[in-house]
Amino acid sequence: MDGQYTMDRKTLPHVTSAGDPIPILIREARPEDAPALISYFRRLFGEPGINLITEVDEFSPTVEAESRFIREMARASNSIFLVAELDNHIIGQLTLEGGKRRNVKHAAVLGITVAREWRGSGIGHRLLAESIRWARGSGVISRIELHVFVRNERAVRLYQEFGFVIEGRRRKAVIRDGEHLDDWVMGLLL
Repeated sequence: MDGQYTMDRKTLPHVTSAGDPIPILIREARPEDAPALISYFRRLFGEPGINLITEVDEFSPTVEAESRFIREMARASNSIFLVAELDNHIIGQLTLEGGKRRNVKHAAVLGITVAREWRGSGIGHRLLAESIRWARGSGVISRIELHVFVRNERAVRLYQEFGFVIEGRRRKAVIRDGEHLDDWVMGLLL
């Protein structure tokens, strides 16, 4: 598919105060999204208690570097970078980054985030569903893997709902907010 993947506009079961559906667009990231993605990630990484390994002061890509990463993901037959967008604002993102070497090209590492105010709204579910659908149709990906903090029970339940299984526990794998945290290694075979 080599980055030619596109999706149609869909709506979440959310409604406005007037009862109208809120249109959320799930689409492939574009190089011109780089400034908005950098801003989005900086907000996330700065949240107290966030279940991510990157600290805000460690994240300082240039717009050029982020644009290049997006282009590389779009060119790869075993990778995709999705964003969830509402009114031209990024409110979630997902990456499936396939292995670079021939012997692991079939395996993709998943990373997903949703903006704080949209967590629990179904956006993560939609991003995950679209990425798995894409992976199954890629003709390349047969395994998706991820790491998730053990304490992130909501995310673990979501992954299990899609068939991911816990393959192992990494004890004290991460230090976040001064605390040693374990994470799960989870995998999905397609």
